Amino acid sequence: MPVPAAAAAVSLAERSAGPVFTRDGDGWIATFTARDDELPPATTAVFLDVNCVTDRSLLDEGMMRRDTDGGAWIGSVRVPAGWRGAYTFVPTDTPVTGPADGEDAREWWIGFRRNALGDREGAAPDAPEQRLCTGRSPEGVLTSETVVLDGTPRRVGTYVPPRPGRGTVLLFDGDQVRKHRVLAAFDEVENPPARVVVVDHVSADGHDRNVRATDLTANPRFRDELLAFVGGPVVVSGCSYGGLASLFFALTRPDVVEGAACLSPSVWWHDEQERGVLDLGDADAGGEVPLLVEVGDLEWMMVAEVTEACERLGAAGHPVQCGTFAGGHDWVQWRERVPASISRLRSRGA
Repeated sequence: MPVPAAAAAVSLAERSAGPVFTRDGDGWIATFTARDDELPPATTAVFLDVNCVTDRSLLDEGMMRRDTDGGAWIGSVRVPAGWRGAYTFVPTDTPVTGPADGEDAREWWIGFRRNALGDREGAAPDAPEQRLCTGRSPEGVLTSETVVLDGTPRRVGTYVPPRPGRGTVLLFDGDQVRKHRVLAAFDEVENPPARVVVVDHVSADGHDRNVRATDLTANPRFRDELLAFVGGPVVVSGCSYGGLASLFFALTRPDVVEGAACLSPSVWWHDEQERGVLDLGDADAGGEVPLLVEVGDLEWMMVAEVTEACERLGAAGHPVQCGTFAGGHDWVQWRERVPASISRLRSRGA
């Protein structure tokens, strides 16, 4: 979207530490700077990738302008009040024109982002403080083992927080849970669980995106074998495909699942017969499993579908709470909201 020229008038010294924010109505203009000494010498263009604000469908909005006098590249975007999110700079020595005719847009984007300069994060002045994600290592005991699920070995970890708790929490995308240090938050939440089980979606040959998609899109074999391994009642939670899996587990195994925290669930997914998880889970028959569903207000590609799914669940009698947060499809948000949502579920008796 167009950004006022005044937003780029902040001095380089002020911008060097991270994004600088200028009030713009009910939101903010965030101005980002990438210094020349951060970039490869052959750089001829820099793309500012702000999670769900600029992406492969908004290439023009993400292109940074050259500040020759300041020795840097500058880009400004508008973000909502309370925004917190991930961003990075993607330098290139060729024009950024997007995928060629016939080229898969997602695969092009993945290849383009391989040049990104690491993960960074910013927060608007009025962003809520994140209390649960301290960035530290967890203080409890974490063990790991290999478990065969749906015919493929998976790494499954079990974390026991230092404070006595009750019940079991099951989290998907264990590699991301570890990377973003989500487990440490369970040392601080109210009503801590007795244990947290985290499952990776890794094949015997290493990371495989197709394995994750198979695990987390209405796979009853994976569901039943994982729940049998965990044993007993569980609260489930995940993000994106993991949020979809949490919803599927809750709708189809209410005998074991006591609650589900579904963050940015990929409810757009449908099988080859065009059935979604709500159809496969017979959602219109109602249910008693508490569901917490949240989606970022910047997730333009899925807000409407998540809202529609929540309305359908509520109309059928499911105890569902649906909300939004000021951010995108982003672990910077999820790392705090997963344990906080689980704590809310458990305070309700889940």
